[in-house]
Amino acid sequence: MTMPRRAVLFAAVLLAASAVAASGFHLGGDESGLVRGVLAALRERAEADDAARFAVSHHNKNQGTSLEFTRVLKSKRQVVTGTLHDLILEAADAGKKSLYRAKVWVKPWEDFKSVVEFRLIGDSESGSEPSVASDGGSGQAVSKLSLEADIVQEEARLHTVENDGLSSEFASSS
Repeated sequence: MTMPRRAVLFAAVLLAASAVAASGFHLGGDESGLVRGVLAALRERAEADDAARFAVSHHNKNQGTSLEFTRVLKSKRQVVTGTLHDLILEAADAGKKSLYRAKVWVKPWEDFKSVVEFRLIGDSESGSEPSVASDGGSGQAVSKLSLEADIVQEEARLHTVENDGLSSEFASSS
């Protein structure tokens, strides 16, 4: 039985932190802040994965589909009354991978999760690992660049929409 990657990584970080503390090694600052930062990053990654899995499951239940969560490509957190996870995730449907934008609102103290948005934003043409095609061509590398460009374009479009909304709200309130 193998341990999940997160558990192994978490154990490795704790082991390294305790070894550093026991050896008396000092970075010249507060190492506990560094360890807290690494642990916070691991926790945020786990929360994003959990929110993405919930969004895919919710979509499957409501739409009668059978998407399979693959991975989170990009995540942002916004602290509201709870946490709003803004995710770009990859999911497979009958082997075809596609990109989805999901927003999941979580209030853990109330055991509350809600999918605010879940929509298709494009096809994922890249392989699961970025690499160069075996024939010496750069097909997968080009696909990866195309995928990254699509994500950047989508974020720029959403940023423009959000800023336009803020500008009009600001203008109407002045």
